[in-house]
Amino acid sequence: MIYYGINPVFESLNSERMPDTIYIVKSKDNSAINSIIQLAEKKNIPVIRQFDINNLCRSDNHQGVCAHIKTLNENNLFQTEVPTNKFIMFDGIQDPHNFGAALRVCEVFGFNHIIFHKGNSSGLTPTAIKVSAGAAFHLNLYQTNLNSAVKRLKFLNFKICILDNNSEQSIYETTFPEKICFVIGSENKGVRFSIKRQSDIGLKIPLLGKVDSLNVSCALSAVLAIYRGVSLKSG
Repeated sequence: MIYYGINPVFESLNSERMPDTIYIVKSKDNSAINSIIQLAEKKNIPVIRQFDINNLCRSDNHQGVCAHIKTLNENNLFQTEVPTNKFIMFDGIQDPHNFGAALRVCEVFGFNHIIFHKGNSSGLTPTAIKVSAGAAFHLNLYQTNLNSAVKRLKFLNFKICILDNNSEQSIYETTFPEKICFVIGSENKGVRFSIKRQSDIGLKIPLLGKVDSLNVSCALSAVLAIYRGVSLKSG
């Protein structure tokens, strides 16, 4: 897989998911590019200089650098031990810009375990990785069937909390359980009924302005900010 952009390549070099090769446009020479070169050399990762990398990236939005990695090694949710008491589940986020922005929000707020199903979502495309600013390399990613994941988590006493503006309960009036999985749905359809009917909590974000909706990453930011505020007060 080829991914591109200064932040994604730099962050991957500082993660456990390091690239096997880095490609840099010969004409590019700045402090950010030099930092990548120095870090790659320190970690014995080959750096190849080329006149152009547009064909490699299939994009001209690469900032002069791209890298190759064999796989991002998605984790197995159905292993014996579940390593956290909080998950985020993406149910059908199809726009890679929204997918990447949501990954960045999760990483910033310390939600490092993300469940998604590639069949009904963007998945980890180069665009999503670029928009995440490299956050994708610091997350534990579980690509799996969502209904099976919900059943697994409920068996382990997680509460499934869907973000749905048709819900009656406000995020400002909620006591969050210790073990929780937030589910955020697609841009147009929201959380699917098959997931919604298994949920334990439905939350809405009260909107006070004239615009009647938030995009995926903005909605997720609001909910996780409230969650973190409540956790800090109670902790």
